[in-house]
Amino acid sequence: MNDLQNKIKQSFQSVMSVLKVILLSKKNVKLPHAKTNECIILANGPSLRKTLKEKLDFITKGDKEIFAVNYFINSPFYEKIKTQYYVLNAPEFWIDTTTDMHKQKRAKLFEDLKAKTDWDMKIFVPFDAGKTKLWQNLFDSNKHLSVVYYNKTPVEGLQRINNFLFKHNLGMPRPYNVLVPTIFLALNMGFKTIYLFGADHSWHQEIKVDENNNVMVNHEHFYDNSAQVKPMYHLDGKEYYIHDIFRKLYLAFKGYFVLKDYAETLGAKILNASEKSYIDAFDKIKV
Repeated sequence: MNDLQNKIKQSFQSVMSVLKVILLSKKNVKLPHAKTNECIILANGPSLRKTLKEKLDFITKGDKEIFAVNYFINSPFYEKIKTQYYVLNAPEFWIDTTTDMHKQKRAKLFEDLKAKTDWDMKIFVPFDAGKTKLWQNLFDSNKHLSVVYYNKTPVEGLQRINNFLFKHNLGMPRPYNVLVPTIFLALNMGFKTIYLFGADHSWHQEIKVDENNNVMVNHEHFYDNSAQVKPMYHLDGKEYYIHDIFRKLYLAFKGYFVLKDYAETLGAKILNASEKSYIDAFDKIKV
């Protein structure tokens, strides 16, 4: 694709993004302000086991605030680390039409959050969740938990227009993985140095297609005791085909480069300190 074609494509994407923002995004996003310059994001990849074993002091000591995501609460480290922020993004955390398996998992998540959290923590979730009865007054029984809503409207196209919409919390890079909105929120909260741990993103290594053409993926997280090889499912319960999976991976990895460019406009840096990671957008460091 030549420069002119690329510019036309990006311009069209920007027009569509602005229309989506007008139709879908809320204008009253109020994110908390960072209390420190540095923060840590704990993704749930298997490599986080080694990190928490060997580098817990770096994570818990010093002037750094911490984000957890998805089912981090399934680990005993949840109550040891006491994260300040918890980010949820996938629709199965609030929609009625998801599978019974997802409904059971989220019900346990909500009960654990209410039962185990005895420190102040903010839970980030898209505005879509706030429209549902499930999320209305969900955490009223625990005074330590408060909910912050954000726009997950996907924005793409010309970088200058993207950055304007990003800075006003009207949209973000396509949030196909919870790490995308978590980094985005950390940037807009004002953190200048963001450390990533457990961001393995190595699913492609273990994709298998069996003799019946079922696509199997290892969904293992750091808190699991063994590999979790099973299909991926759409919200309606249908299984993913292999091209669906690679498309999701493409959009997620591409989104990290968009976030890197956005971070530079804010004078912020994202450092990938994961023991293992296929994310090639951010500088990799050892701590």
